[in-house]
Amino acid sequence: MFRKFIILLLVIFFMLLIIFTAVMFLKNEVEVYSNKEVTLAIEKPMFINLSEPAATEKGSDRTAVYDMSLLGLNVGTYTLVERTLENGASLIFEEIKNTGWIPYALSLNVKNLAEADFKSWNPETAASLDEEIYGPDPTTNPYGVFTRGNTEILQGNVFVSRNLQLETGDWVQELRHEIPEFTLEEGVLAKNYWLPPKHQSQTWMMATQEPLFETEKAEDEWITFSLENPQAQLNWLTPQGPFVKLPLTDDPRTQLSYGFITVRTADLNSIEWNETSPSLFFESMILNSENYLQP
Repeated sequence: MFRKFIILLLVIFFMLLIIFTAVMFLKNEVEVYSNKEVTLAIEKPMFINLSEPAATEKGSDRTAVYDMSLLGLNVGTYTLVERTLENGASLIFEEIKNTGWIPYALSLNVKNLAEADFKSWNPETAASLDEEIYGPDPTTNPYGVFTRGNTEILQGNVFVSRNLQLETGDWVQELRHEIPEFTLEEGVLAKNYWLPPKHQSQTWMMATQEPLFETEKAEDEWITFSLENPQAQLNWLTPQGPFVKLPLTDDPRTQLSYGFITVRTADLNSIEWNETSPSLFFESMILNSENYLQP
C-alpha cells in the first residue's frame, strides 16, 4: 500500500513537472493590435490561453481585456488601452496581471521595425533623486524612439510591480523590476521578462505620424535635461496616471513605493518646455495629463 502511494506521488510529481516545463518553455504568439503605425503581439506559454477580448470605449480610450487561463483556471488578464489624443498622437498602454500562483515568462513584441532607425533616450546614466526625501529610484527614461518614414514610436520600459498596503492603510505600487533592455531581431522588438505570482506588468508607447521634435537638437536637449532632472520625465505611464516615486515615511516599505501625485500628473515640465521649445511630444504629454485630470 505504501509503495503504491509512493508511486502515485511520483506520477503526480512528474505530471506537474511536465506541465510546469510546458508552461515555462513552450510558447506561441498572439497578435493583439495592428494599425498603420504599429503591430503588437504577446508571446506567452503555449498552454496559457487568451479569451476573446471584451472591448469597451470611453472618451478617447478604446480598451480590450483578455482573460488568461491555464487548464481552465484563470491565471490573469491582459489589457490593452489605445488612447487617441486631440492632436492625432496615440498612446498605447499594456498591462498584464498574474492572478495565479505560478510565474510565467512573457514577451510583449512590437513588429514591423525592420527598416526603422532607433535613438536611445538613455545614452547615459540618469542622476539620482534626493535619497533623503525619496530614497532610491531605479526608473530610467523611456527606452527610445523608432523612426520609420513619417512614423515615430516612443517606447517606454516595462515595470513589474505588486500592490502593497502601507501601515497608514494607503495602497501603493511597489516596484520589483524595471525592464529597460529589449532585443531587436528581424524587425521585432521583444520585451522579455518573468511575471511572478500576484504581480503585474505595465508598459506604454507613443505613436505619431509626425516627428516628436522639430529638430534632433531639440530632442537631445530634452533627453539631457530629463536625465539630469529625474523628476522632469514621467517614465511609468498607465491609463489612470503616471506612477512616480513617493517620499519616504517611517514605514520601510516606502523604499520602492510609487503612486499618483497631482502636481506630477499635471506635468508642469512639459508645459514649461512647450512654451520655449514647442514639440509634438510635449503637446501630447500635456494633452495626456489633461486627460488624467478630468473629473
